[in-house]
Amino acid sequence: MLLRMRDIEIDTSDRTAIMGILNVSDDSPIAFSRVDKERAVERALDLIQEGADIIDVGAHSTATGARDISHEEEGERVSLVIRSLAARGIATSVDTWTHSVAQQAAESGVHLINDVTGGQDSAMRQVSTVHGIPACLMHMRGAPKHHRSVNQQYENIQQEVMLFLSKARDTFVNETGQECWLDPGFGFAKSPEDNLKLLEGITELSSLNQPILISASRKGFLSELMDQGDRQDTEGLLSASLAFNAIAVQNGANIIRVHDVAATRAMLAIVDKARLRN
Repeated sequence: MLLRMRDIEIDTSDRTAIMGILNVSDDSPIAFSRVDKERAVERALDLIQEGADIIDVGAHSTATGARDISHEEEGERVSLVIRSLAARGIATSVDTWTHSVAQQAAESGVHLINDVTGGQDSAMRQVSTVHGIPACLMHMRGAPKHHRSVNQQYENIQQEVMLFLSKARDTFVNETGQECWLDPGFGFAKSPEDNLKLLEGITELSSLNQPILISASRKGFLSELMDQGDRQDTEGLLSASLAFNAIAVQNGANIIRVHDVAATRAMLAIVDKARLRN
């Protein structure tokens, strides 16, 4: 599958693309991924050297209890980094659910909008329309930082996610004329068992014929699956992330969003070869 993002194309027909996480926030729960804006470009270049294809720049954490920052501060943090990386020809995405921040990122040259709210805001879709930028649309009940407070009981989680993303895709593509990626939203208002069902359902999600992005790196549900409780400082989270992502790739994922790029690239060197033999 060919990923088209403004002036950049990435061919995933024989390999899985890696999206490296660049947190320019000061309270991301994964401490080592946080970087101040003065060192952000250097860190991004390190991630590219390690094997990242895309740098996902975010400044506002979606974690429960994360502090609120103004749209102006968020926009300034991400746009400075994106502008510098885009000038170097590096593919970037902006991790935001705020249309004014997406607008600043678009003006700075961002290649993809990574929208955890699934493109439900018409103003966010307008940014894609005006600037010709694709988006990644994620399934989530509730709102960022508040997804734990909503009903997490599903009659059929695979069916709900499939229907939500299918409708989101149709609305986005028809309104903007741009391509979109799909993200099932691992860890957002979903139990550990729900996440396992969604992992199995990636194959079915592939029938929507859109690139599928998986974002499960070092999330608390992996710790729960290891019987260690919902934590993001559990020993072994890297190994759990690699295992989960390996299965996701085998099931049809095209892009995986991760904190640990070098380890992920090594894993994919094996998994992609094995997958292509089948």
